[in-house]
Amino acid sequence: MKLSGNTILITGCGMGIGALTALRLAKEGNDIIGVDINQTLLKEIQTKVEALGKKFYGFACDLSKEEQIEALIKKIKKNKISFQVLINNAGIAPSGPYEGKDFSVWEKALQINVHGPMKLVYESLPILREQNEACIINLASIAGKFGTEGTVTYSATKHAMVGFSQALKMELYDTQIGVSWICPSMAKTRMIDGVKPSFFTPVIEPDQVAKAICKAIENNPGEVLVPSYLRSTIVIMPALFPKFSLWLAVKTKASKGWLLANKGLEKNIPV
Repeated sequence: MKLSGNTILITGCGMGIGALTALRLAKEGNDIIGVDINQTLLKEIQTKVEALGKKFYGFACDLSKEEQIEALIKKIKKNKISFQVLINNAGIAPSGPYEGKDFSVWEKALQINVHGPMKLVYESLPILREQNEACIINLASIAGKFGTEGTVTYSATKHAMVGFSQALKMELYDTQIGVSWICPSMAKTRMIDGVKPSFFTPVIEPDQVAKAICKAIENNPGEVLVPSYLRSTIVIMPALFPKFSLWLAVKTKASKGWLLANKGLEKNIPV
């Protein structure tokens, strides 16, 4: 697809990677539909996008609620807004011992990280099919390629997004709708506050992810790891040497930082 002249729906648009991506895409000449649970943050992004001469449509939505996702799409249609690109960016990352936390926390992660994006894609496909060309970008994670301690549920949700995206790409292969999924390492956002990185999980700048999203819109590559060299350690090595990779991850405490951080739900995420 062309990287300009589109209207792009971005979830989790209020801050972090979502906000950076919205601004980068607005600079490229795109209008933005920003979706976030926090209406105040959307207004801040709206001011910045409109300062670039592009339109911004802000919608508050709790992506853990199916009825709110349905209402979101109805509002978009009612306002006669269409979009060519859907970016499922919103997500949460509670961590810690799997058996040591109330299951409602893990359930919320499943709702926001898996059910929400899948439902939004389902409701958006009729709109995307009406476009001359369109694409879906799902934010997964390197945790969607290799699960480690402290991230049991988060890894499960991101593995789900990788599998969902791969299968959806196959179903839509002969259509004008592309599908790509981005698997970043630990991006320097509030999501990793208090988490110590390791050799296997380098900290990257959020703009690296935003740049990867833009390239995915243009090129429809399928899977993208950020940084790309992680494919050797996160994908290829575990496939060739599964026992050794597991032993190495445990012995080097690859994800110990998530276990010790023992993160709960963010303040604006109700149980």
